[in-house]
Amino acid sequence: MLTEAEGRQLIERTLALSRADDVQVTLQATRAAHLRFARNTPSTSGRYSDQVLSVRSAFGRRSATATVNQTDARSLETVVQRSEQLARLAPEDPEHMPDLGPQSYSAVNALDAELASAGPAQMVAGSAACIERARAAGLVAAGFSEALDRATWIGNRRGLRAFHRGTEAGFSTTVRTPAGDGSGWAAGAGNSVREIDHARCAERAIDKARRSVAPRPLAPGKYVTVLEPACVASLMQLLVFSMSARRADEGRSYFSEPGGKTKLGQQLFPEQVTIRSDPAAQVAPGAPFADDGLPQKPRTWIERGRLETLACERYWAQQRGREAIPTPSNLIMSGGQGSLQDLIASTERGVLITSLWYIRFLDPRSLLFTGLTRDGVFWLENGKISHPVSNFRWNDSPVSVLSKLEAMSESVRAAPRDGNAGNLWMPALRVTEFELSSVSDAV
Repeated sequence: MLTEAEGRQLIERTLALSRADDVQVTLQATRAAHLRFARNTPSTSGRYSDQVLSVRSAFGRRSATATVNQTDARSLETVVQRSEQLARLAPEDPEHMPDLGPQSYSAVNALDAELASAGPAQMVAGSAACIERARAAGLVAAGFSEALDRATWIGNRRGLRAFHRGTEAGFSTTVRTPAGDGSGWAAGAGNSVREIDHARCAERAIDKARRSVAPRPLAPGKYVTVLEPACVASLMQLLVFSMSARRADEGRSYFSEPGGKTKLGQQLFPEQVTIRSDPAAQVAPGAPFADDGLPQKPRTWIERGRLETLACERYWAQQRGREAIPTPSNLIMSGGQGSLQDLIASTERGVLITSLWYIRFLDPRSLLFTGLTRDGVFWLENGKISHPVSNFRWNDSPVSVLSKLEAMSESVRAAPRDGNAGNLWMPALRVTEFELSSVSDAV
């Protein structure tokens, strides 16, 4: 891994080669290790390191980017020249914005010093613990573990200099019965491998696999539903990443109002709902800057159910005289009290969904999505899991989910099934309605 000083030197050497009106150089250095296992035995593992340097050159409103993963003197000259050649050929961009000047960034502690040296061994021990528990239970486990150490530098001719280094670790496992008629999934994430409780992930997946055998039919419909934190993480990402000021202003968003107005300031959800972002939050730290170097500041997106903030790109912010606000690099949703099990115990009748998978847009204007359930859907009766039910295709919206919020657990570090983001702090939710639109044959 390059040191911070070595990365800065590469940035300065590359900037000095440029003859463009504006030039921004981004360098990303990565070291990663992974381990995959299936049928209760390790199958593949690997380690890699890479560094990618990108040069964006601009002449007036014409700009282009070229990248290279070699940093010798000749390669730096070549990538700068290629970027400039492409920029001269590019059409003018009417929304082109000049590079940023010097910025101030939050101090983010997302680096685990042990991960680079001890992470692979810790991944082996964690995966072995999962495999041993599955074997002892007479079940079959598969899974994936990854440890990542990444550093990013940004520099431009206008004086912007940014640096961030952080580590991430992730683990997921699917445990099935030998006959393949029962399946359970669980995952964990953190900034170090040590933060992931592999044994607990294995126990949760094993419990779901055992319980999910011989599901009983359940008619499609709208049911009281408990969503595990991983499901909530997927839905809240979809919600916040759709919170664009421009789309709202132009009438292309759920957050639009007639006459070019938006729903900013409106009470959209119950008062229990607060979603914020803060790159320095230790529960799930994020990057302190966006790709263009714009600072990630602590922000509240939804406060006590009221819409407080919409992301605003720099061009649109200039057009409307607003602050430029990037899409957040982490999400923190305030939770309630008690655990997922406490939430289940307080549910008289309803459905427990443990995993949302293959999520796709149905209607961006209303934020309606579709997806499938997998690896354990259960009927709840009198505060207990009564029996498994079939899997479903679902059609619903994160807006509807929050609008129908009834109760929530305390928040935890959540790893969504449909991505590898580990910078999410989410509760489990119980909602009065969630639409299960059709039965799926998935296990």
